[in-house]
Amino acid sequence: MIPGHVAPPVVAPAGGPWAARAAERSPFWRLVAVELRKLVGTRSDKLVLVFAPVFLIGLMVLFTLPQTNLASAGKQIGPLLIVVQLGLLLVFATVIKLVAGEWQYKSVQPTLLVQPSRVRYFLAQGTVLAIVWLACSLFTFVLYPLLIRTAANGNSHNYLLGMRLGWVLGVAMLATALVLLTALIVSLLVPNTGGALTVFFIVVPILMLARMALPEVFGLIYPLEAAWHLAGLGTGWVQTACSLALWLALLAFSLFRLQRRDAG
Repeated sequence: MIPGHVAPPVVAPAGGPWAARAAERSPFWRLVAVELRKLVGTRSDKLVLVFAPVFLIGLMVLFTLPQTNLASAGKQIGPLLIVVQLGLLLVFATVIKLVAGEWQYKSVQPTLLVQPSRVRYFLAQGTVLAIVWLACSLFTFVLYPLLIRTAANGNSHNYLLGMRLGWVLGVAMLATALVLLTALIVSLLVPNTGGALTVFFIVVPILMLARMALPEVFGLIYPLEAAWHLAGLGTGWVQTACSLALWLALLAFSLFRLQRRDAG
């Protein structure tokens, strides 16, 4: 070595194992696991999800056991549609906090820094919502027939849903999916937890009451019209088609907004 000459610092070779790991995309299952943890990320979220089944069972008992006119299959499945919309409000509130709260508090930034693809981010959240949908649908499907059968027997009516359990499951799954879709659309269009919860808890029940008063008119925009149609209680194909077209268009618009929303 030449006297007075300082050797250059040793630089780690580029492309080492750590660099390769950093360049890799996070596995999709890991993104889903992260979104699942966010769903129960706070103590309040955990408490809400713990009390959600209790609230659902209470609403289900309230809307089934006092029924006195259960002479037809339509009368026996009708309360299910109200139970799904009102009894799952606590679950859907947690979903709204998951989707809208990330944009309000900018907690979406770390997720998008790890993997900047908003499509993968939305698909991961969509997978979590699908898990919630299946759990709620199956829980409702298992419990509701037991309660409505008790109510029918108490009124000396034949229990008519036992021979059409596939139909009952389909109605429960479709109704739950439509309410969950509504919550998702609201939380995407209103990226503020308080605002999204206000819209969902006020506007959606008002639409339900308006649809009961004027089904031919408000069935056109009622988000659960397709589920009522499947249950045999709808007002017609026109209302069902218009309702589906409206809410699917709102979903497409909300996803368009998501792709262009500033995460900063």
